[in-house]
Amino acid sequence: MLNLAFSKRTWLLLLIVVAALSLNAYTFGQNKVNVVDSKWSMIRSMHFDLYFPAGNDDFGRLVSLMSEEIYYRLKEDLRFPIRTRIPLIVYETQKEFLNTNIIYPLLTEGIGGFTESLRNRVVVPFEGSYPKLEELLVHELTHAYTNALDRSSTGLLRYMRPHSFPFWFSEGLPEFLSIGGEDDFNNMFILDMVINDRMRPLEYSEGYLAYRMGESFLKFIADEWGREKVGEYYFALRNARSTEEATNQVFGMDFSQLERRWHFYLKKLYYPSVSLYDAPTDKMEQRTFSIKDGSYFNYMPRFSPDGNSYIYFSNAGARYSIWLSSTHGLSAPKKLITGERNGKMQEFYYYRANLSWFPDSRSVAFTAKETRGDVIHILDTHRAKIVQSIRIDSLNAIYEVDVSPDGSKLLICGNHGLQSDIFVYDLESETLERITDDHYWDAQARWAPDGASIVFASERILDAEGKREGFFANYRIGIFSLNLESGELRKINDEDEQCSYPMYVQSTDKIMYLSNIEGVNNYRIVDLANEQKADVTNILAGVYTGDISADARYLVVSNYFDGAWDIYFDYNPLDSLQWRPYDANTVWMQDSDLLSDIDLSRLDYFGPRPKRSRSTASEPNINPRRPQLTPLESLLAKQDYSFDDKPTAPSSKPPKVDKYRSSLAIDQLWGGLAYSSSMGAVGFIETGLSDIMGNHAIGLSAGLSGEWEENNLILSYLYLKKRTDLGFGAFNIFDDVVFKDDSGNQAEYYRYIQRETGLLLLLRYPFSRFMRLELEQSIQQRKNRWDKWKEHGNRGDWIQYSDPVYSWVSSPGISLVHDTALWGSTGPLQGIRSNTGISASFSGTNFDYLTAYTDLRSYTLFNKRYGFAARLFAGTSTDFQDNEKALYYNLYGFNGVRGHDSEDYGHNKLLGSLELRFPFFEYIAMNFPVPLTIPNIRGTMFFDVGTVCNDWKKVRVMQNGALKDLKLGFGFGPRINLGYVVFRVDVAWATDFKRNSKPMYYVSLIEDF
Repeated sequence: MLNLAFSKRTWLLLLIVVAALSLNAYTFGQNKVNVVDSKWSMIRSMHFDLYFPAGNDDFGRLVSLMSEEIYYRLKEDLRFPIRTRIPLIVYETQKEFLNTNIIYPLLTEGIGGFTESLRNRVVVPFEGSYPKLEELLVHELTHAYTNALDRSSTGLLRYMRPHSFPFWFSEGLPEFLSIGGEDDFNNMFILDMVINDRMRPLEYSEGYLAYRMGESFLKFIADEWGREKVGEYYFALRNARSTEEATNQVFGMDFSQLERRWHFYLKKLYYPSVSLYDAPTDKMEQRTFSIKDGSYFNYMPRFSPDGNSYIYFSNAGARYSIWLSSTHGLSAPKKLITGERNGKMQEFYYYRANLSWFPDSRSVAFTAKETRGDVIHILDTHRAKIVQSIRIDSLNAIYEVDVSPDGSKLLICGNHGLQSDIFVYDLESETLERITDDHYWDAQARWAPDGASIVFASERILDAEGKREGFFANYRIGIFSLNLESGELRKINDEDEQCSYPMYVQSTDKIMYLSNIEGVNNYRIVDLANEQKADVTNILAGVYTGDISADARYLVVSNYFDGAWDIYFDYNPLDSLQWRPYDANTVWMQDSDLLSDIDLSRLDYFGPRPKRSRSTASEPNINPRRPQLTPLESLLAKQDYSFDDKPTAPSSKPPKVDKYRSSLAIDQLWGGLAYSSSMGAVGFIETGLSDIMGNHAIGLSAGLSGEWEENNLILSYLYLKKRTDLGFGAFNIFDDVVFKDDSGNQAEYYRYIQRETGLLLLLRYPFSRFMRLELEQSIQQRKNRWDKWKEHGNRGDWIQYSDPVYSWVSSPGISLVHDTALWGSTGPLQGIRSNTGISASFSGTNFDYLTAYTDLRSYTLFNKRYGFAARLFAGTSTDFQDNEKALYYNLYGFNGVRGHDSEDYGHNKLLGSLELRFPFFEYIAMNFPVPLTIPNIRGTMFFDVGTVCNDWKKVRVMQNGALKDLKLGFGFGPRINLGYVVFRVDVAWATDFKRNSKPMYYVSLIEDF
């Protein structure tokens, strides 16, 4: 009997993998830990369905009103009304936001908000600042607005655009509409690129710099041709076949010409700064060297009270960590604590978390994100060990901390509810006292040397002459001092620029802070007693944080220059200052709270529109694929958009606060169906449903073929709201294998049929972001039988050849997953990953087999973008008898020994891999046959070694000077990140040390291990 003429097993496995993604989505990967049981309320307004934290009705009404006002501002630029509703979800804290289930990927500190494109959900956190929240809403609602323009009221897509937006435009437009080039911190990145000749073509921009470059480019267009030109360019890009075509259509020049004009515009804007400011290395001593160690952040430096050392954050080595350096440079910087690899320090707040010494010049306090929330750690710098952790459950977020001069109290900047305020924590009594209590953003607080007052930054200055639109757009950050005994609040800065990070210098009479003078952040000092001020630093491209020693002899700053934040050091910074008159230090009278002047009753104007007002409005009388060519007044007819005019009177059904009610909606639906006279209906369908928060998910996958029992069906349900993820599944899987028997005079055909019907239970418990326990249990009934092919003239049928055999199979499994990997564009570059598990199978009350495995992976980044990756896999399967029922392992494929083509099988497997990962090409550009640019192509050189066997005692590694049972392969290949998948090509050779095989080629769409 010859073996295996045809099998559908491979296709069935693919079906299971695709359909069960929601139920069994990963073997590695980090975790979302839902420790907060969020409660929700909702408001339906004219264009939005707002979901906000329950019990905060005024906050919900404010956000709803802000969103409607933002919509009509966006409409002025985007012209056309939207016809679909936009869900808007606002989380009370960043902690809850980062663990959202609305999208599957893990979110990190650098993500401020997102717009999910499938159902156009806008998701943002509240982090304490109402102006920042409004700015963030404009950005994300721009995404939602442009998405909605592509949707109809009944279909997923109104039409397919011939050309997608380039990344710099898709993110630059929201930044331009929300900020308009008016934020000096954002502009700092452009300033630095211009003066350091780091400007690269927009086409190759990526990451955060693409946001900044896109915003700057659109600001240039608005300044040169008017703001309406930006909207025209949007519609041209939306409908043209290429960026080049759209640029020619709108500006009458090719894109390279337009880009050169932008570069010249920037040079005229920023080159004068070179004569006004100094390069940091011209005036200060550079202490960190990002260009050498591959770091990007070196910030928040803080001197010890004795002045002998300073401490700072750095991501040298890829992870954000705490480093100690000698003031006098007598020793190399030393890493004290490595963050982002355990539950105690899952992440730091970028740009917010700070460091503060105790009076002993040994202990340091800092804040970090822990599994259950934010925590204050106290670090012993001599032992490089955390000696105490302080949790304050009444605070939603803890951003900054400052130790009092006597070491008995902590000054805390954090969120309580929906307010950002300042608190004092007594270390002995473990009590918390609230110092400020209003809706203004208060942060960056520091103690006075005598401990009687504090100085801090606050977003409570309203620019009466500000022209930016919005409720909070014209509020500025100023410097304030507060006497803790009398409660007297004083405004310190006298300039109109944004100010930040204040500190006392030697006494309460002198305060130094950062002032955004002429758009460049530098330190300024004020002498309150003598009513004078002076500039302390005058360097490019922008000081972000810093500190001055207790005796004022040393200054250390974190300055952004040449593409990174580095630490710079200065001696005697207060010598030879040029003092000038200072007129501030006035008592600040806060007449009202930030929100008191906002008329929330205005929301009553924006009641939900009746559905008929959205669906019966006439369509545009022009080709909707070319709206940029539509004249405002048509000669044929005038399009009536009055249904979406901004309301001028209260609605008959004003928005109201309702309880959140969970309901399911379709996330995806795809498949195909066909009919055959011989096989009947055949096809495949897959659909997924979830609620608005993503806490409940249902998946259905069906493969239809012939008779009912031959259909493949998988139904899954996931419950993700709690810390423990629960999954349930039901399935019916059909498989048949056809065999040919040539032993007789005439060939006979037999078919072996196996049908599996059962249930699956999945439980995942995350200990932290980096470790989890997985439990699986499946119970299924197996039906096996043989059929024989019987011909009837010109036709034939399968006739049952043997009685069916039924059996019940139970398969429990448990695994422990640990993953601290940091990713590059094509795979992990730093960290470790491990997956160790054990599973078993029982037929009825009889034991079938036991399988155990461990998969260990290590990644070491040794030079920016270069790294080593190592993998060790060991697995065994046994039934503790003759192993007839045990599972088999193999070595072929791109997850085996590459280059090895023999089909070796065994119940035991040992596999090792070593890879060198490196940048291969920065980009490849082609002009013929089609213009094409492929950026960031990475490469890999690899060695694989492994073996499979049934008995370890019989393994022979070498024989006659050549490898025998041990298989070895080596090779290389490029990798390209295509967005949703990684395209890999491996060229591999097998060797036994005597000869090398011919090359084998592996093509895959999966990231490196």
